[in-house]
Parts: sequence; structure tokens; C-alpha cells
Amino acid sequence: MTVLADLRDLVEADLDDSGNAVWTTDEIDRAFTKALREYNLVNPQQIAGTITVAAASREVSITTLTGLTRIVRVWFPYTAASLEDPPQWRQWELWGTTLYILDGDTPAISDVVRVYYHKPQTVDGLDAGAATTLPLVDEEVLVMGAGAYAALEKSRGSVGEARVSTDTPAHWLAWATGRLAEFKDQLQAIRRREALKIDKRVPIQDPGWQRDDLRDGI
Repeated sequence: MTVLADLRDLVEADLDDSGNAVWTTDEIDRAFTKALREYNLVNPQQIAGTITVAAASREVSITTLTGLTRIVRVWFPYTAASLEDPPQWRQWELWGTTLYILDGDTPAISDVVRVYYHKPQTVDGLDAGAATTLPLVDEEVLVMGAGAYAALEKSRGSVGEARVSTDTPAHWLAWATGRLAEFKDQLQAIRRREALKIDKRVPIQDPGWQRDDLRDGI
């Protein structure tokens, strides 16, 4: 499984700084945090969880669904041993940590609610992440974004400083700007790819989605 150190090495290679003479590992890790935050806006983890109702009510606590950022669908009633066919999708509202089921029967004690939801992707070793969850095919895109943000921050903070590198802040800014634009383009391609998994009616606006030449050092 890919861990943060593996991805960090790729960014350092892109930045031509494998010895960390210019960028510290902390600076690169902060850049990964920024890139992963943007990635999560287009492709978070897709999780299916269940909640056992504690009290008869249309208000159901979602506190057991750790890391939840967005609810997509609610299935109730839900019987794991004998699945309802078709699923009983419910209308719902979310207020803080309380899921309010608007239609159908009122949930009773010990009933089970199936919730399809999003939670952030993680990288093993980054911000206490215990596993790398994003698809392997997208790791290079994350590396691209992290490199762009690392170069962008260095271009802003290095004006007037003595440097071991012959590259100038202007050079870093130009490289970061181009790399960041590529990163944004790839995020939109991932958004379209993931949308097609859910709804086949979404038009393919970028046929022939390509991943060639993502590796382009500074």
C-alpha cells in the first residue's frame, strides 16, 4: 500500500529536490494536505453504513457514522438478512448530527437504517491517516497538486532570501501556475468519471480522458 513517504518522494523528484535542500518534508506534507482537501471535493470515499435506531422516532442520530461529510441516500426499512426489493429510499433532512426521515413509517426501536454517505479520502501517514484510500490511478494527480502547492508557497515566501537553489521565486511561480492548472483539469476529469458511475445519463464532455505526461519535473 502506498504511504505518504512514497508520494513525498515523487513530489521531491518533481521539484528536483530529493535531498530537501529547498523544501522541508513538513512543507511538502502541508502541500499534500491542501491537494487532498481539493481532491476530496470531487471524489470522497463512498461509504454504506447502518444505524440501529435507539428510540422510536423520525429523528435518528448519525454520530456512529464517523467522518461523514455528506449523506447521499437513506434506505429504510432495511433488513440485511432479506433485502427489500426495490430499496425503500426515503426523503430526509440533516440537522447537525440528527437525520430526520420525512416519509414512510416512523422508525421503531432496533430498526435499521441504511445510509449511503461520503467521507474524506486519506493518505497513510498524512494528518493521522491510517490508510491510503484514494484509487491508485489518482495518486499521480494528488502528487501533481502537492507539487504545485509546494512550489507556489515557496515562490511567495522566498523573495529576498538567500537560496541554495539557482531557481528564482518567479521560476517557481510560473511552474506552479502551470502545474496547478493541470491539477484542476485532472480533478474535473475525475469528477466526470465518478459521475458516470452513478448516472449513465451524464454526458461525456471529455472523451478520451488521458493521463499521459503527468510527470513533468520542475
